[in-house]
This record gives sequence, C-alpha cells and structure tokens, in this order.
Amino acid sequence: MITYRQPIALDIPVLASYEKQLFPYSPWNTAQFKEEFAGIPTTRFMSVAESDNTIVGYCGVFVPAPGVEADILTVAVLPEYRRQGIAKEFMRQIEQWSMERGASAMMLEVEQSNESAIELYKGLGYMKISVRMDYYGPGKDAFVMRKDFA
Repeated sequence: MITYRQPIALDIPVLASYEKQLFPYSPWNTAQFKEEFAGIPTTRFMSVAESDNTIVGYCGVFVPAPGVEADILTVAVLPEYRRQGIAKEFMRQIEQWSMERGASAMMLEVEQSNESAIELYKGLGYMKISVRMDYYGPGKDAFVMRKDFA
C-alpha cells in the first residue's frame, strides 16, 4: 500500500541519494533540498510516497504568488514503483495545492525521451509550448508543458 505525507528534514539524505539515481545529469544536492524545504508551506509544497515505511517517490511545486504560474519542481518515482498511479496522485496534490494558492496555470519541464511522463501530462491536460535545448545536459532537451486553470 502506498501512503503520502509531507517530507521532513530527516528525509533529505534519502531524497538526495534518489536524485543521483533518477536524475544523474542534474541531481539536486542536500543544500538544494534544504532550500526547497525552507519554502514549505508558504511558497512550496512537497510530498513523499511511501511503501512499507520506505520512500518510493517525491514531488515538489513552487507558487511564488497568487495569480502567477506554478512551477513543478520535480516528480520522481523509483522505477520499480512506476505505473501504480503514484505520479498521477502527486500531480493531483500539486495541482490542488497550487490552485488553493491562486496559481493561474502550471508549468513543467520533461525530458523529450520520457514518453510515459509526457503521456501522463498530456492526459492531465498539459500542452507542449516550447523546447529547452540541452536542459538536462548535452543532447537532453526538455519539452516545456503548461496547463491553464482558467
């Protein structure tokens, strides 16, 4: 069974180690996680998914102020836990929290080769609006996707 909760400072080493595994081209380090945690709950929301008291995924979003776009910071699920609805639940949580804070839209970047994530985002109403060349490293371009809340 998958459960969800807010992350705590003691989770940072686990999250940082997962970053190296899941995003080897541009992982967040411990200091970056601490910086993101500092914005909870005013401008940032983060959630972790657990199975048997082990973190199996995490997400984060940034909403700088009401009336502006929210920026999805990360959605990450360990490979062996994918296709169980965890990322979809993270997106639901992110969108709900962002709308409660008055965000006008959601923005995200996704690596062009990540077909399963792109299909998830399309299914949730996100549209490709541009490409960021080499966003994830040399030759690793990102689609910028957006969903309006209006």
